[in-house]
Amino acid sequence: MQSISNIVIFHPAAIGDAVLATPVASTLKYNFPGAKISYWSHPSLRPLLLGLCPHIDEFIDFDKNLSFFQQRKILTSHKPDLFVDLSNSNRGLTMPLFTGIKTLRYEKKETGSADQQHAVGNFLDTVMPICKEVPDKLFPTIFPDAIAEQLVPQLVETSKLEMRPMVGIVPGVGAHRPHRGWIADGWIYLIRHLLSIGSHQPVLIGGSDDFELAQKINAEVDNRCLNFCGQLKLDETAAILKCCDAVVSGDTGPAHIAVSVGTPVIGLYGPTYPARSGPYGYFNLVLDQSSSCECIGAKYCTLTGSSSPGECMGRIMLPEVIENLSKILNLSNAQGSIHELNPPGVFFEPEILASLNADKQAEEQAKQNVETTGEDEKTS
Repeated sequence: MQSISNIVIFHPAAIGDAVLATPVASTLKYNFPGAKISYWSHPSLRPLLLGLCPHIDEFIDFDKNLSFFQQRKILTSHKPDLFVDLSNSNRGLTMPLFTGIKTLRYEKKETGSADQQHAVGNFLDTVMPICKEVPDKLFPTIFPDAIAEQLVPQLVETSKLEMRPMVGIVPGVGAHRPHRGWIADGWIYLIRHLLSIGSHQPVLIGGSDDFELAQKINAEVDNRCLNFCGQLKLDETAAILKCCDAVVSGDTGPAHIAVSVGTPVIGLYGPTYPARSGPYGYFNLVLDQSSSCECIGAKYCTLTGSSSPGECMGRIMLPEVIENLSKILNLSNAQGSIHELNPPGVFFEPEILASLNADKQAEEQAKQNVETTGEDEKTS
């Protein structure tokens, strides 16, 4: 095989796809440890990918306004002996033509097709023709530890809230795909439950598009959350997510950043397929309504409107979310005030509420039996 020492990865992508593709860089570095890896993408991703991903040695700012010939000149000026095109675009296809540069090109598997696979595996397939081995663990790939050590105490002190373990709440999904989001009441009751337990500090995370929603949710819980939506840079967002014990999110960028830093994610899915874009490595925690979605893959929900959460997302029940969160945090569902919070029936179906009440009564009866046994032993 020809020696590979200078690699350019071309991937001007959204945040989610960008971090899902980071195992490509780590796998290339694993197989070619002496190679220089340059990542060519949107400038906004520079602090995340160059600063925090140790497998990327150089970052090239992608300018969509440049002509084909100007971008081709940028490619040839770096003199790569391997061009990895993860863009699935005509620009990525044509730039290396007639340059003599060895090229590997990503071919996206059709979503919902028989050969569909997760985006991480699909991206990795691009470089498997030249990579004999894959790292034992694909994630984490982003390491924001140094930022977290300084940033988190500062933010908590500024907010004047108690320093406690954190749970990341990602209530928004950006402005372009609102149907991927869970309904606001769901987030409000989930946060109230967390606050009633008192073991973890809810932290609202997201972009500037999600700020207004986060403000409304926080107001409903007496502003007891740390609201960082639209307040942080990408590397700072990664640092906060790294410090969370768990993250609850729909299909959006912060969920995949959380995966990339090694934080467990409870994914809430409906209009998209978890098998394609679920939180990698945490599929057992996904709550999936995609099989019931009547407009899966569309840009908005045809039942609720163009600016609302999808109808299928309303079928994700609060007790399900709490149960999965309890698994990660090692908490009991009976803790807190879940039984006193009776949100709309979209969350508590009668059967579920009856089951929860039965569990609570059984637990109280068992506790009473233990106390009675103890009193009998003292008497004897």
